[in-house]
Amino acid sequence: MKKLVELSNVNLNTSVDDVIQHLLQENKPVLISAPVSKNIWAVYERDIHKTHLIKYQTREHVIQRKVSRERFKRSELIKFASLVESVEYLRLSNDDLIKLIRNGIVNLRFVSELYLNTESLELELMSGEQYIEKYETPINAKDLRINSQSDFYDYNYNIKFFFTRKSFKFLSNTHFIVNELEDLPTKIDSVYVFERDILSFVNQDFEREIDTPDIPETSPYYIKDFLRNHSDLDQLSILGFRYYWGKTAKQPKAKGLVELIMNQLGYAKKKAEAAAFFLNPDPDGICGKTKSIADGCQFPYLTYCLERYWHGHEFYDKKITFEIQEFLEGSEGEGFSSDNAKYAELILRPSKFIRVRKKRI
Repeated sequence: MKKLVELSNVNLNTSVDDVIQHLLQENKPVLISAPVSKNIWAVYERDIHKTHLIKYQTREHVIQRKVSRERFKRSELIKFASLVESVEYLRLSNDDLIKLIRNGIVNLRFVSELYLNTESLELELMSGEQYIEKYETPINAKDLRINSQSDFYDYNYNIKFFFTRKSFKFLSNTHFIVNELEDLPTKIDSVYVFERDILSFVNQDFEREIDTPDIPETSPYYIKDFLRNHSDLDQLSILGFRYYWGKTAKQPKAKGLVELIMNQLGYAKKKAEAAAFFLNPDPDGICGKTKSIADGCQFPYLTYCLERYWHGHEFYDKKITFEIQEFLEGSEGEGFSSDNAKYAELILRPSKFIRVRKKRI
């Protein structure tokens, strides 16, 4: 399960507002804990085409109405809903996040997505549409007592999740959901986020334990799932990410990373220098020509070559090692120096194809 953290408790290198703004732009989840003082209800919302909005429709209770052949002449609210159990977190909408950034607090009227706690202790994201599919029988024309199927197609149904006081648990002819709905005040210091979504904003100790799945897709050190655990790139991506993350004001010197690579991976100095070159956000040397592969940090060239040349191969092929160096090196290739191209091929070569050597290179 992805790790959730309370944003106010994280040692950030920028403001909480900036982090939430970034998550909003990237469409990443911002959550709050399910309130202990309120119940959460799944409530149908019915939208009538070219007519007014009728809210809080449920399939359990349908009020008779007169129907014209073209459109409903009149309609009434249907006032029943379903109590939702095992809710762990609520996801804030984009509109709510904008208000939260602007005011530091937002009164939630409803949410459209939430996370349920499953038997396997995993969090299950649940939208209104998914809730209908999993827990509710779809509404049909017969349930609504509509005269024709064409009339039925003028309706769109969805579920939103609303709040009531904790003591309100049962619906009856005298206790209607629409009369019990309450807002949920939410402060900016109470939100939760997935840790991997904010790693570039975190001031952490250098020795913090992370693994390749912790590195976000937006990072140049990101490695696709199917390329992991095949080469030295996994260890290098972690070293580079830990060494440079969150240090935007003043980049640390590459010399320290070279020494770290030599100590932890056993590389000789020239190979460690080449590895550090590909990890450096602002490398000192000739970079690749194709900006769509890498612009700034050149590490994506290594993952690109691993995927393009080695992915799917079960046996060592000397021809591939030559093709990689030819692709990377000099004016005919991507422009990297001879040493950087040579060691890049060795670094990204799958571990099962590494030959045992008597001497470090």
